[in-house]
Amino acid sequence: MRVIVALIALVSVASPAYGQRRSGMPDEQIVREAQLVSSGARVDLFEYGVAVDPALVGAAERALARMEELLGSKLDVSTLGPRVRIYVAAGIRVSHVWRGYDHPSDPKAVLFLNPRVAQLALTGANATYAHELAHLLAWRYHSHTLREGLADYLALQVHPGAGVGPNFEGYASPPSVPNEIEAYLGTTRAPPAAVMDDAEFRRAYYYASYRFVRFLIERAGMVTFLKLYGATDPESELVRLYGASRQDLALAAAK
Repeated sequence: MRVIVALIALVSVASPAYGQRRSGMPDEQIVREAQLVSSGARVDLFEYGVAVDPALVGAAERALARMEELLGSKLDVSTLGPRVRIYVAAGIRVSHVWRGYDHPSDPKAVLFLNPRVAQLALTGANATYAHELAHLLAWRYHSHTLREGLADYLALQVHPGAGVGPNFEGYASPPSVPNEIEAYLGTTRAPPAAVMDDAEFRRAYYYASYRFVRFLIERAGMVTFLKLYGATDPESELVRLYGASRQDLALAAAK
């Protein structure tokens, strides 16, 4: 059995930095120099400066299939390509897809995982790897909060109760949500700077996004939610699809 090197001191999952800089070296360098560990039917796993358990391939393929089932759609191979490439690298602080928040500008089925996230994925204790896979399945987006909330929702359907993203301890004891975050939910506004440089705010922002998306899916189902997700003007679509204003829906989700 290969030993997984956690490097916990270097790769805190809850770091507020987001790839911008996400790691200590460019993602392009990781892609060029990483070593292939294992390949499955749809996933290739690579390592860079850290040993990775090849069992992660199977976990990723199962998560991908489950989330496709939940969404009712498959990976967009015509745009992203037929294979998902996962890079686990020493020095990655925050797991992310290719180009991070700017992934739609250069969409690829490529994601980068913090080594600790990769390790805990195999026990089901952390669902961040599934969150990043979810971004590939729903890579076209207009609302950042809907994007992050959907990725958390899908990941937690795969691993209920797990830690995810900056909420490393999970949502059993969720963070309090500052009032100003409510103004971003379901809008096309870019995330505030505090998401990148304030760890507590980042946790609250991701939790509020998840809570809002979960509320909408539970209220009207996934098919209706995906109509909202694909809308260029989600605030207007919220009224049409859910019969209430964005503000009222955000308040209801918080109860």
